[in-house]
Amino acid sequence: MTKSARLLKIKINGRTMFGLDQFSNTQKVIREGIEEKLHFGAQVYISQNSKILADFALGHNHPPAIDTNKELSSDTILPWMSCSKMLTAVAIAILNERRSLSYEQFVGDILPAFSCNGKEEISIKHLLTHTSGIRLLPLQWDKLSWEETVAAIAKMPIERDWTPGEKAGYHIGTSWLILGEIVRLVDGRGIDQFLNEEILAPLKMEHSGISMTKDLYLNSGLDISGLYRTDTQTPYSSLEKYFDSVNLVRPGASGRGPIKELGVFMEMLLNKGSYEGKRLMSERTVEEITSRQRQGLLDLTFNKTIDWGYGFMIDSKCHNRSYPYSFGTYCSEDTFGHNGNQSSAAYVDPEHDLVVCYVFNGMPGEYEHNKRLKAMNDAIYQDLDLDY
Repeated sequence: MTKSARLLKIKINGRTMFGLDQFSNTQKVIREGIEEKLHFGAQVYISQNSKILADFALGHNHPPAIDTNKELSSDTILPWMSCSKMLTAVAIAILNERRSLSYEQFVGDILPAFSCNGKEEISIKHLLTHTSGIRLLPLQWDKLSWEETVAAIAKMPIERDWTPGEKAGYHIGTSWLILGEIVRLVDGRGIDQFLNEEILAPLKMEHSGISMTKDLYLNSGLDISGLYRTDTQTPYSSLEKYFDSVNLVRPGASGRGPIKELGVFMEMLLNKGSYEGKRLMSERTVEEITSRQRQGLLDLTFNKTIDWGYGFMIDSKCHNRSYPYSFGTYCSEDTFGHNGNQSSAAYVDPEHDLVVCYVFNGMPGEYEHNKRLKAMNDAIYQDLDLDY
């Protein structure tokens, strides 16, 4: 049995927060991380059986040394990093459902320039399951436009001795730019516009998006913050560098918003494509993208065996007792979702009708983050009496 879904509103320094009474272990992980200078604050959103259990933020937006430092709010807009990949995957799923494309379709059928250098038989499925073999491309991403970046990826060779679908390795950005270009070519709208109109607006994710201009950051009046590298002597944010980039749209990395709005997106997936009476996808489509489409393959990027749906990581404790960016010790085997580089996590545990989303605003390095990630996931399940 789980704890009852109490939802107490608590006001601290004028801010309303939900669920602090229930999530004491979770709070402890966040506060200990602040003390250890792994991060300066965190946002948490948790729901179960369509009831919000937690919606709170602890800590501050910035390092203490910054004069403009202020308390982090649950409304603060923060980067989601690679959690953004789930949005792009759903965009592809919607187009597949509309029969505008198919997962088995070769990428070169849509983007002819891609069909070269061993990439002729790479399909959309291979891109979504991280099995296409185009993981790394040394580019100055900030200095290239969308068109220049897509052209560079289209020309790159497949990795040596790689047969698409037979090897696996997490693709950080290359394949996701191509998926975004596929959306543009098939639908006519850029990936940012498609996401805004087809997903974010219907779900009332009013402060979320996959791009953000410097003018919006400086002049909107919204509470917008970045992530800080905390594995250096002096923490620094990459937000300013992002705003100086020629291309602000990165379908695998540039999503941002309050973490509670990403929680709404995850609740839509838990509800099989529907949210508050609005249906974005069919139940069959959601089941397809969040079930094992890649199973039992060693991930050459993480050096662990990890299962994937179409753009969604699936719990893989059946293959490894622990692995990077897992959803923790206690989640069910059908849990699916994604993580963001050294910062965020968003997942659905269908067996427990549970949605968990959180983001830390400090990036302490891979080792420290994975320790923190495990502690956070385990604490959440302990607070819910699901640690069995």
